[in-house]
Amino acid sequence: MPREVLSSWTLPFKILYSVVISCIFVVPAIVGYALQLHITSYSFWALGIYGTVVFSFILLQLIFATLNRCFIYRYKRNAPKHEISEKVEITVTDDFKERPATHIGLAVVGYREDDTLFSQCLESIQQLKYPDPIKIVVVIDGNEEQDREMATLFQKAFPGCPIISLEHLLSETPVYDLSNPSVPSSEETVKEQVRPMTDEELLQSTFLPTDTCAVCYMQPHRGKRHAMYTAFRVLMAAGCEAVMTTDSDTKFDSSALLELEQALYWYPNIGASAGDVRIWNNRDSLLSFMSSLRYWMAFNIERAAQSIHRCVTCVSGPMGLYKSSVLKDIIDPWIKQRFLGMECTYGDDRHLTNRVLMGGHRVVFTHLAFCETETPTEFLRWFKQQTRWSKSFYRELLWNVQSLHKHSPWMAAELFYQGLYPFVLLFSILYILWAHAPIVLAIWLISLFVIASIKTLYSLVVSQSLGFLAFPFYSVYYLLGLVPAKIWALVSLWDVGWGTSARSVAERKRENVFLYRVKEALPVIIWITIIVAGITYNLVTFFTSPQQTQAGVLDPTSIVFYPNPYYTSGV
Repeated sequence: MPREVLSSWTLPFKILYSVVISCIFVVPAIVGYALQLHITSYSFWALGIYGTVVFSFILLQLIFATLNRCFIYRYKRNAPKHEISEKVEITVTDDFKERPATHIGLAVVGYREDDTLFSQCLESIQQLKYPDPIKIVVVIDGNEEQDREMATLFQKAFPGCPIISLEHLLSETPVYDLSNPSVPSSEETVKEQVRPMTDEELLQSTFLPTDTCAVCYMQPHRGKRHAMYTAFRVLMAAGCEAVMTTDSDTKFDSSALLELEQALYWYPNIGASAGDVRIWNNRDSLLSFMSSLRYWMAFNIERAAQSIHRCVTCVSGPMGLYKSSVLKDIIDPWIKQRFLGMECTYGDDRHLTNRVLMGGHRVVFTHLAFCETETPTEFLRWFKQQTRWSKSFYRELLWNVQSLHKHSPWMAAELFYQGLYPFVLLFSILYILWAHAPIVLAIWLISLFVIASIKTLYSLVVSQSLGFLAFPFYSVYYLLGLVPAKIWALVSLWDVGWGTSARSVAERKRENVFLYRVKEALPVIIWITIIVAGITYNLVTFFTSPQQTQAGVLDPTSIVFYPNPYYTSGV
C-alpha cells in the first residue's frame, strides 16, 4: 500500500489516539474535583487524582528530558572531532557518513536596540565557529533618523559593508494598476496594492549578502515579523540552505551555530532546531534571577522532553535554525497570519514553529547550543511579557490542533497540560481563599512548593548550580503574576500590541506617566486584591468563628492533596 494512502487511512486513528492520551491528563482534573476521588488513604492526606496526574506528568517530563540529554551526549561521543579553523566535511548523520557543511545565513532583526547590547550581539556573531563562511543580514525595523544609530553600529562592526534603505517592505511590494490606456499618463490614476516581492524582483533590485560581505537593511517600521520576512527572503535568494534567526540583544556562545546545524541531521525530516536561551542580566534583580531559573527549566526540561519526540512547539526568537527548503513553503502564510480579523504581530516564533510542524517536519532541541538574552527586571514589564507570551500560546492552539495527528501524542499532552493547568490552579485558589480555613491554605501553599521542589532537585543535579535551591519561591511569582497574566491574555486576545519595552523617547515618557502605569497594572491590582481579601477572610473567620472552619473539610484543598475522610487520629 502506498505511503500516501496508508497515511490517509490511519489519520483518524492518529487523531483519536492523540485525543485519548491528552484526556488522560485533562479528565482527572475534572473528575477528581467533581467526585472527590482519592488514590491512597495514607496518614491524614489522600493523594488527589489530579495530584497524581501532575506528579506523573512531571516524572515523564524529567525522564524524556534526560533521554534527550543522553542521546545528545551519545551522538557527540560517536561523532568525530573537527577543526573549525578551516573548511572541513562534518560527519553528523546517524550512520556518520561524511557530508558537506550546510550553507547557512544569519538573520539579525532589531528595533532601536540599546547600543551596548547591539554591539555585543554583533561581536558574538563574529566569534561564531563554523567551517564555512556565513552570510550575515541585519534588518532594522525602521528607517527614521533614530534608527540610524543601529546602522552606524553595524558599520563599525562590519567596515565597508553596505547599508541599504528599502522604500517598501519585501512582504508588501506595491503593485500599480495602469491598465486604463484612455487616461493621459500625466493624469494616470494609480491604484496601489501590495504583494510579496518575487525572487526575480529581489535579485534585480536588492544587493544581496555574500560570504565576505554582510548587508544591513533599513525598512519602514512594521514590526519584527516583517523584518524577519525580509531577512528570510534575502538569505534564501542568496543561496543559503538554512537560516539562523536571532534578536539584536542576543549574545551567542561561539559553538552555538555548529551545534544547531548538527541537530538538523539527528533524524530524517527535521525542519528546525532550537537551542538553550539563558539570561545575561540574572543579577539585576530578584525577579530576573528567578526568571533565569525558570528559563533553564523551560528549555532543559520542557523543550528537551518535547525534543526526544521531535515535536518542540516553539523555537524561541533569540536563537533558532530553519532549513530553507521548509521556509520557502511557509513564510508567505506565516507573514499573512490573521486572528479575529487582525494582523498578528507577537508570537512570530511560535507560529513559525507551528508552520514547520504543520508541514509534518520535526523540530528538535539541543542544550549544547546556547545564547544569552535580556529579561525584564521590573514586575510590571515582566507581567506584560508573560501576558504576551500567554496570548501567543492560546492563539496558536488553533494551529497546533492542525498538526497533532502528525506528531507524537506527547505534543498533545503537553499542550493540554500547559493550557489547562493554570485554570485548574485558579479554581483551587479561589476555592481555598474563601474556604475559611487558614490551615488548608497553608498546606495548599506547601503543596505548590513540593511540586516546584521536584524540578528543583533535577535542575540542581543536572546543572550543578546551587541557585536552583531558591526556585520553589518562584511559586510566589507564579501565583501573583503568571496566573493573572494567563487570565488577562484570554480576555485581551484582541490586543495585538507588543507590550513589553519602550524604545523611543515618546514611548518611555508615556510609560512613566502614573495613570498609564496604573492602567497597565490594573489586572495585577485586581488579582492581588482578591488574594489579600481571601486571606483576610480566612483569618478573620478563623479567629471570630472557629466552628465554621470545619465546614467543607471533605472538599479538595489543593492541586495535590485533600483531607482523607477516612482518617482518624488512631491510624
